[in-house]
Amino acid sequence: MTTFKGVGSMENGRIDGVVNFPGGVYGDLNVNGVTTAEGPLEAALLDITGVFTARSDVSCETLSTDGVATIDGNLRCALLDIDGVVTVHGSKIEADRIICDGILTTDGQVSADTIDAQGFINAAEIVGDRISIQSFTRSFFFRMWVKLKLAVGSHDFSKVDLIEATTVSLRGVHANKVSGHDITIGPGCIIDTIDASGTLHIDQDALVTTIVDNKK
Repeated sequence: MTTFKGVGSMENGRIDGVVNFPGGVYGDLNVNGVTTAEGPLEAALLDITGVFTARSDVSCETLSTDGVATIDGNLRCALLDIDGVVTVHGSKIEADRIICDGILTTDGQVSADTIDAQGFINAAEIVGDRISIQSFTRSFFFRMWVKLKLAVGSHDFSKVDLIEATTVSLRGVHANKVSGHDITIGPGCIIDTIDASGTLHIDQDALVTTIVDNKK
């Protein structure tokens, strides 16, 4: 379990409206409206509704958002639960578990024991134990979001340079390399290279260029 020094040293908080605040250490922090944390932020629970910006690192036991969150630093949390849009400009996202029914975007690395995504993840690298990204399973919200993305010329799939985990299951993902023990490549995937040491299943509607078989 991920723990963070200082959690609980301040009382719970709630921030409403258009507010800039210096960051700090909180128990449970509910953020609403249009809010900016100017410095490092640490909390047991960070619950975001509306538009939230963090100018530095964010550390929390649980980060839950159904709004839009932008983090300029790194993100550390035990549970990252995304129903909206999260963008991290730092070099790393670290979590025990990530649930993504929304959109997660970073130019850095995502490191998590477990990732369950039915939305979209765009990252340079994803590493973990069990990774499942099923980008073609969408709610009404995401059908509308996809229409908007297509209208501005964006893509309708998850894009990751490198995915590495023990168990990998993908649908609607474009990746340069996927490496793991048990790998399932579903429809809508375009993969340059697969490095499999255990079982490998590839859907007929997926495109894979190179397969490296490392079975012993």
